[in-house]
Amino acid sequence: MISFFRHKAAFVLFLLAGILSAEKQAFCENAQDELASRNVSLNLAMEDVSQILIPKEVYVGDTAELRFSFNAPVDLFAGVPAEKINDGELLLNTESSSFRMQNYDVKQVSLRLIGRTYTLSLVFVPWVTGTIKFPAFDLNALIHSETKVSIPAELADKPFVIELQPVEVLSLVKKYNALTLRSPLPPSLLPGTNYIVWSLIILVILLIFAVIFVLAKFPMISEKIYSLSDSLAHVKNARQTKHKIRALLKKKCSDTEFAQQWQTITRKYLSARFSTPFNSIATNSIAKRIMNVTGNFMSGEQEDSVISLTSLFTRTDYIRFARDSIDSRLLPAEEHEAAFYPGEKEVIAKLTIDAISNLEANPKGEFSL
Repeated sequence: MISFFRHKAAFVLFLLAGILSAEKQAFCENAQDELASRNVSLNLAMEDVSQILIPKEVYVGDTAELRFSFNAPVDLFAGVPAEKINDGELLLNTESSSFRMQNYDVKQVSLRLIGRTYTLSLVFVPWVTGTIKFPAFDLNALIHSETKVSIPAELADKPFVIELQPVEVLSLVKKYNALTLRSPLPPSLLPGTNYIVWSLIILVILLIFAVIFVLAKFPMISEKIYSLSDSLAHVKNARQTKHKIRALLKKKCSDTEFAQQWQTITRKYLSARFSTPFNSIATNSIAKRIMNVTGNFMSGEQEDSVISLTSLFTRTDYIRFARDSIDSRLLPAEEHEAAFYPGEKEVIAKLTIDAISNLEANPKGEFSL
């Protein structure tokens, strides 16, 4: 009897153990399935993950770039408008809460796709030394929040979490073993600066001497300038007068008109040449006024030219005013007639041009008066 109860108790215990073992196995299988499902929903699998820091040694205030490369089984650019992607690169929002840190500033974040490889580029500037830890963030959500496009259904429940490795920021103080501040250095000079400075000093000194010399000689220099200007004006006046005489010679006009225009041209030249009016002066006073203006400081050729011009004024006066007068009827007619004999106009023009040339030059060939 006792043996029967023992066998029965053992059977019950065995049955309870089997039931408990089956429930435990079922629970474990359900837990594993739930954990696997959770892992799949938490993050998509990444392959060939690598991280590069450029430059390798980063100091406070340097601009550094952290490149995180990986292969993904899905298209992270799915649903992103084509105009947002430039040559396979998508710029992300640096104002995201994942990048707002006190110990570094994020300047640019971009994601580039080359082939099947994605490269996440993070450009930042550290402001403290030591280890910088970057917070994990959902790249999938960041991409679609930047482009303001809803996440595709196939990626909606699959976060793509990026966990960047920490970066070490070095200290220049420790590298150079500098414990105290150095005294400020004087400004460094470029090669050849001393020669330039001394050249400028010498040039300034020369300019000062030149200014002093000009001020000391200013009356004489101004007189020379005035004389040169006056001489150039005389040359221009003589050239224009000669041109007008030649043009008058080619002009078809009566003897009276020729005589009158010749006197007008010549008197205008004399007025400009000697800076005194000759427009209304009598013919017999022309030579006297020229002598008074020049102070009798004329060469022999110039005096002869004045006499020649005076005789031409006398001849042209006779042509102008003696027509139909008693003197014009005297004989021989060719000597008393109030008209030019053949070729006389050419002679008057040549004598006038020669006289002007003599009045403009002294015996040395220089301009005078």
